Amino acid sequence: MAYVRRRTTKAGFISTALVESYRDGLGRPRQRILANLYGAPDTTVALAKLTAQRRLLRKENRTLTSDLEKAEEFYAAITGNVLGRRKDSAADRREIDHLLRLRNRLLKRAAKIKADLGRIQKDGAIIKKHCTATDGEIQEAIRDYKKELEHAELMVQWADMALKLVKSELRRVSL
Repeated sequence: MAYVRRRTTKAGFISTALVESYRDGLGRPRQRILANLYGAPDTTVALAKLTAQRRLLRKENRTLTSDLEKAEEFYAAITGNVLGRRKDSAADRREIDHLLRLRNRLLKRAAKIKADLGRIQKDGAIIKKHCTATDGEIQEAIRDYKKELEHAELMVQWADMALKLVKSELRRVSL
């Protein structure tokens, strides 16, 4: 029988995991982690969180796909120029280096999204198997989680705006 194990990390964060008990070869009781719940108090909230995150990652992945296609076309053109022994000016080379760094960031982000989607699918399948909530309850939990995300984004925007105001006030006072 699986259950939620809750622990506090050394840093003070709450860690939750879906675990099952078993006995090892010597008969000692042990716990096997089935899935990480990422701090969620139960399987319903964890499933809602993973579903919302999966939707956001898929949306970002669709956006990145078109950017990656353009970046790959650029890379092919630059590679062709280098193989053709084309000489670029220093300014052109700096611009090319900058664009290549952006391409590398895009590739890293795309790989991270792919890994995260795989992790979400794996954990989500295990959590869903052990979740006793109805589809309606899960959808309600997803809506609640989305509201929390929206509130957090608004708080970040507010904090950025407040920081800009404080900086401008400091500049005004120090002059």
